Amino acid sequence: MKALGFTTYGVPEVFEELELPKPTLGEKDVLIKAQAIGINPYDALLRAGTMQKIRPLEFPIVPGSDVVGEIVEVGSKVKHYAIGDIVIAHPSIGGYGEYVAISSAKIVKKPEEMSLEEAAGLASVGTTAYFAVKLAKLKKNETLIIQGASGAVGSIAVQIAKEAGIHVIGIAHSRNRDYVSALGADEVVAYDEENLANRLADKADVVLDASFGGKGAAEGLQFVKKGGRYISLTSLPDNAEEKKVKAMRMTRTKDMKDKEALGYLADLYRSHKLRLKTAETLTFDLRGVIGAHQLIDKKKVAGKLVLK
Repeated sequence: MKALGFTTYGVPEVFEELELPKPTLGEKDVLIKAQAIGINPYDALLRAGTMQKIRPLEFPIVPGSDVVGEIVEVGSKVKHYAIGDIVIAHPSIGGYGEYVAISSAKIVKKPEEMSLEEAAGLASVGTTAYFAVKLAKLKKNETLIIQGASGAVGSIAVQIAKEAGIHVIGIAHSRNRDYVSALGADEVVAYDEENLANRLADKADVVLDASFGGKGAAEGLQFVKKGGRYISLTSLPDNAEEKKVKAMRMTRTKDMKDKEALGYLADLYRSHKLRLKTAETLTFDLRGVIGAHQLIDKKKVAGKLVLK
């Protein structure tokens, strides 16, 4: 099969088109023929070699954790799925391939009205947002401040929290104010126009830092009430204990099941309570993957990048 991968670390141009064996199935796996894939910042870190000490892998490396496609083969013990089903899949790696073999516990049927582009960008950011909000253990009518509310994870977290009856304050650039408001945020504060420390000091029961690279850690601690909770996708703030704030990094654990998160998100979409934003769709080929990684490296992408 054809796959887009690399045999050395470096700039986006290290990608090449590889010819690899078609994946073999386990008895609880399905084989998916990919129709579209999502590109994540993590993929760019993998390609650049930033993750090689944390996650050593053998070359050739085929990245990719977001796939939507058609089931073309099912394992002998697979239930509830059949050949021809269009599914959203969340592999740990290997998503940039023509075919992906994956456990049936890590897929969900794509809602009929969901586009391939929307589906391709959902799995990684959607599951992260779902479990981050769950980790916060929010109670109805508590206040949640989301840093990076217009981003891929933050925008989904806004909608999950609103569905749970939470008062949501989103922090975003002023150009994204209307977008975050349309997602359901009760208030939107523009970091480029307002003094956040004055406006939001001690306002939140919980802060979720979904900002790019965890840039909001130091400032975000100011927004949490004494005794509140601070959830970060990356960097934790210093001195959280001084405010008796429980600071937690969103790290996946074994009890955080893809099936649970993907099922919830698919149902939320079917209920017309989940909006998804695709930044740009490029071609599912060598030119497309290089272009997508160039865009990620520039760090100016709002929404998901998709290859189709």
